Amino acid sequence: MKRTLVQCGWLVTLDDAIGDFHGAELLFTGDRIEAVGKSLNATADEVIDARDKIVMPGFVNAHMHTWETALRGIAAEWMSASYMKHIHGNLATHYKPEDNYLGNLIGALDQIDSGTTTLVDWCHNITTLEHAERAID
Repeated sequence: MKRTLVQCGWLVTLDDAIGDFHGAELLFTGDRIEAVGKSLNATADEVIDARDKIVMPGFVNAHMHTWETALRGIAAEWMSASYMKHIHGNLATHYKPEDNYLGNLIGALDQIDSGTTTLVDWCHNITTLEHAERAID
């Protein structure tokens, strides 16, 4: 299995027992972290130079409606009643299955770009089986 060494600018572990490191290295094989620390002197199949980066665990977004990505900012100031009336009562009724797909794709890519690696999507614009299928493509 491939071993990868990441040379970090800052390594944020989110583990009080280990702490955070400046100029640290992170060694992993496959999807398992083998070691973290300074100057690991490890052999690796690949070395990633992230010395000008912050390396940390991915974020978790536990509540998102990715189908609404194209509507971002439209209802930011609205109360729930206005949201339900204008989004669910009007705009959402015009959504086609392809719109669900594109909203979810762009929303997921945006989350990855922001460092999120785990996402719980609340897709409540499923009006047909095809809407559901395109939402998870």
